[in-house]
Amino acid sequence: MVRPCSLLSIALVLATTPAFAAGHGPDGLTERAFRAENRGDGRIACGAAIAHWYSVDLGQAGPGGAVSARLWFDPAGGAVYLLNDKQDRLPVEALWCGVAGRSWATRSPIDLPHHAGPVAAGIVVDCAPDGGRLVCR
Repeated sequence: MVRPCSLLSIALVLATTPAFAAGHGPDGLTERAFRAENRGDGRIACGAAIAHWYSVDLGQAGPGGAVSARLWFDPAGGAVYLLNDKQDRLPVEALWCGVAGRSWATRSPIDLPHHAGPVAAGIVVDCAPDGGRLVCR
């Protein structure tokens, strides 16, 4: 027989345990640079979609400049993370760059290595306008 105080104890533990624990800090992760070089005449802006429809602004760059960020890869599971100022792991679902002020509408998706195993290098792309959109390769 389960006693009411036991049920209350279990409920309190479950209520105080996070439903999703992505982890904290870079331990066990591999750091790789992201760099988007602006090869056009206007400003570009890059962003990352993180879990549950939120996005993070990675920055803007003028002509000849670049947007840079640090990405963290989990070689065991293939997940990609950004770390916030508290070192919380923010799971990255998508990465893009577009024309500044309209980056989502003019976006160029950037491939992420979502696979287990080592990631050889960072992600470096050249971005230039093409027919009203930005193309990053």
